[in-house]
Amino acid sequence: MKYLSALAGMLLSVSVLAGTLEEGYQAVRSGELEQGFAILSELAQTGDADAQFGLAILYKEGWGTEKDLKTAFDYYLQSANQGHPGGMFEAGWAYQSGEGVERDYSLAVQWYEKAASAGHPAAMYALGGLYYNGMGVEKDTDKGTDWFNKSAQAGYQPAIQYLNQIRQ
Repeated sequence: MKYLSALAGMLLSVSVLAGTLEEGYQAVRSGELEQGFAILSELAQTGDADAQFGLAILYKEGWGTEKDLKTAFDYYLQSANQGHPGGMFEAGWAYQSGEGVERDYSLAVQWYEKAASAGHPAAMYALGGLYYNGMGVEKDTDKGTDWFNKSAQAGYQPAIQYLNQIRQ
């Protein structure tokens, strides 16, 4: 359910949506998953990064379609390659977790860096963790802490909570 909330939140942050894209997201929000899946699928095939990102979530969760982590990853990657910050973050997460793709921490770092540079607070936090623990990069606790701080400054609650814990 957290992805449905994330999808709805993403929609609120996008000021101008094509009518059919909005219809696809509205169908998903209202529980008409098959209809939303059909609309987003059609738009994703035209190269719409927002539709690709939404479709990836549907595949990841199995909403309106069979759950398919590999296909979800492919759509996240398509949106990421077009500069979609959420797609970049999810590509990083997939490489970090091995969800739908072979685990590769160095590729996770690359995608998180792109998403963080685009202002994605969760990517900043994830990147901090990889630097802090030396996963996919040379261990650098200062750089890790810098990324945690940037994430917290962007208002990301897990980063704020983590920094509060380590400062006690």
